[in-house]
Amino acid sequence: MDARRLLPLSGVLFVVVALVAVIGLAGDVPESTTPGSEVASFYDDEQTRQVIGAFLWVASIPFLVFFAVAIAGFARSAEARTIWGYVVVGGSVMLGAILALLSAIQFAMTDGATNDVSPASLEALNLILGNGWVAFNGALGVMMLGAAGCLLAALRYRWLGWVALLLGVALFIPFADFIALILSLVWILVVSVVLFRAASGIESQTTVPS
Repeated sequence: MDARRLLPLSGVLFVVVALVAVIGLAGDVPESTTPGSEVASFYDDEQTRQVIGAFLWVASIPFLVFFAVAIAGFARSAEARTIWGYVVVGGSVMLGAILALLSAIQFAMTDGATNDVSPASLEALNLILGNGWVAFNGALGVMMLGAAGCLLAALRYRWLGWVALLLGVALFIPFADFIALILSLVWILVVSVVLFRAASGIESQTTVPS
């Protein structure tokens, strides 16, 4: 089995690594308005978990981009691959850059808390980190809209494209974006499995375009 057929499973790996970083390691992180002294105390006590979590976020980025490349390959027309393929891959790169930035901030807060950086500085960094979801959801929305364009142009699985379109729009709507974020992770898992089966020839009438 060549590497191209395995690309869709990158979506599963991205979600798994991201959930381990958030649920398994992040813990009850301080809210964005938490005083600097409490932020410093938390990151000093949770140094190991937060550092590992930051590196896991960074490690998830390649899987995200690979998944976007796999989706782009399922657009059936050259025009769709050119236009929407650029959007879905570009959105994944945007999202990866934001993840890298937020991971760097998280690492900096841990480093600062263990090296007596002023609480005011940590409070400012925590405020940025706590509101990073605005940029995260926006970049994910771009990726989902690109994915919608690619899958709606495919011969099969158009229903996945319509779901991606709804989620992509919802990610730009306040309050609805949180639910859309959760459902987008579920969507990535479903699409990863469906496209992997198609690329592996389990569904014989669907193949990865050259």
